[in-house]
Amino acid sequence: MAKQCLDTKTRITIGALGGISPIIISLLVVDITRLFSETGVMDGIGLSIRFLVLIFIGGLIGYLHTKEEEPFKLFQLGIAAPALLTTAINGNSISNQTYLKEHSADAEYHFFMKSAYAAEADYKNQTLFKQARVTQTQLFLRGLIGTKLFSEDDDWYVIVGSHKEISAAKLQVESIKTMHYKAKIYKPSTDRGYFTVAIGTNLDFEEAKQLKAKAIKNGLPEDTFLWKRK
Repeated sequence: MAKQCLDTKTRITIGALGGISPIIISLLVVDITRLFSETGVMDGIGLSIRFLVLIFIGGLIGYLHTKEEEPFKLFQLGIAAPALLTTAINGNSISNQTYLKEHSADAEYHFFMKSAYAAEADYKNQTLFKQARVTQTQLFLRGLIGTKLFSEDDDWYVIVGSHKEISAAKLQVESIKTMHYKAKIYKPSTDRGYFTVAIGTNLDFEEAKQLKAKAIKNGLPEDTFLWKRK
């Protein structure tokens, strides 16, 4: 007995599910909490448009295969073209991961310790941890096609140490805190990278240079250096 061709609504639905499945699968391997904490309104709009485009492409493929009888085959066809687009987007995103990523989950526990000193500390660099100043268009494009955020001037970090192990970075942070300097730990950009300890972020060159000079004068490592986000 010959199988019946799938009706239009079913083909479009299955194709659309195939189109969006690469994104759904990718979400299974990321930290959802961190993802939402780093996603702004414009990121969300761009990401939503990306979802809609992938759903549309998958649904269109399903619509065009009018004689298809096998749901699973149609699902595979729905995955194919959108998956190429998703791969290109993800490749662009990965190639642009030049930011230092803050190791907030573990490394910043010291900011929340029940310690009178920590609560009352008057850090000399308290205002020098800044967010990169970026446009709404850049945020939108990050959500849509995964481009990196960048600013023209405020992209200097003041680095006081690099460590192979997170435990060593934490020890340095605690040591620096006794000198009334706030420090943050940033994750390596690669598996073989180092945990970086910074006392200033997203500064312009003059701010960074002044912070470095002041920090060394106040007893922080002589090899403190400036790092420019690229």
